[in-house]
Amino acid sequence: MRRLALFAPLVALLVTAAGSAGPSPRTVAITAREFSFAPSRITARRGQRLVLRITNQGTMDHEFLSTVFRTAKDVAVETSGVKVEAGELEEVELEPGRTVEIAFTPTQAGTFPFWCAERFPGRLHRDLGMRGVLQVTP
Repeated sequence: MRRLALFAPLVALLVTAAGSAGPSPRTVAITAREFSFAPSRITARRGQRLVLRITNQGTMDHEFLSTVFRTAKDVAVETSGVKVEAGELEEVELEPGRTVEIAFTPTQAGTFPFWCAERFPGRLHRDLGMRGVLQVTP
């Protein structure tokens, strides 16, 4: 019985540490196609890990750019089993049929646009409607 008493504080510490790991990441599936993102409006909480799983279901190359990456921490990009830790992410390119995951933690509340900067005879996909907004709440 005495041994159990010695381990009780250690067990309590481990349970507390596991419980304080924070909320699990939130995953949002986004579909890219000519000339839209669905959904085009995403809400996230500051400080909560967010994973954007973007699939290009279109027939053209697309990109995903957002100003939120400038204010995020721990940005990582994963595609086809390859994971890249990104200090400063500007854009992610998507070939037709490909899926990419962008994981990050928003550090500032605000409204952050996202868009596709590919060109379609002289016009950006963004100007043809391929854009959206990521709203980060406090």
